[in-house]
Amino acid sequence: MALLAFWIPAFAKKGGRVHVNAGWFYVICMSVVVVTAFILSGMSFAWPLRVRTFDHALSADEVARFIRNSRIFAFFLAYLAGLTLAAGWQGVRVLQTRQNPPALRTPFTFALNAAVVLAALGSLFVGLRDGNSVLWAMSPVGLLVSGGNLSYLLRGPQTKMHWWYEHLASMIGTGIAGYTAFFVFGARQLLPGLTRTNFYAVFWVAPTIVGVIAIFLTIGYYRRKFHEDGRAAKPSNTQMNPAV
Repeated sequence: MALLAFWIPAFAKKGGRVHVNAGWFYVICMSVVVVTAFILSGMSFAWPLRVRTFDHALSADEVARFIRNSRIFAFFLAYLAGLTLAAGWQGVRVLQTRQNPPALRTPFTFALNAAVVLAALGSLFVGLRDGNSVLWAMSPVGLLVSGGNLSYLLRGPQTKMHWWYEHLASMIGTGIAGYTAFFVFGARQLLPGLTRTNFYAVFWVAPTIVGVIAIFLTIGYYRRKFHEDGRAAKPSNTQMNPAV
């Protein structure tokens, strides 16, 4: 439902009733996803042998390997959930505090984004250490999203419509996370043959590539629309002829 609802505010009239209502519905759905992801990652980390059944007895080495891999995956799942939460929180709160931007600088907001940055670095380290391309390939996303959030919090507003650009980038960021999870885990269930090919990696990186391009194009469009792209606005006929 979240993945479908994502497109309604994306194409609806910005600030209109449809945009707002569909946007809140999307936020609620993604909140459920984030909460359940944290619960599942916690269960997988604390009780890896209780969240999965086996059709045969495991050796001691197999048990140790399974526990280790389960906890790495649980950490990675929590990282993705935190990344989604950080992007969504920024996207919602920046609207609520647009008249008072310093109100966004709360201990929770700083701690959340700092935790995601640390988790991204951890994902990079573990991915390089274990040769896991998924872990190290997804680490830049967390650095980009939460690093950008921290930069925004520390620098403060730089333009009049700062909150609008931040809202757009953050909400598209949640879409990147949602579609990545859906394609990766959904593809593994719906198209199991792909998991044994190199093409499977496309499901990990495609949403990020498409989403980042969409962020730059969308923000660029609105910067030009609001005349905040550094270019001088073209004078209107009234400006050119004061007598009009």
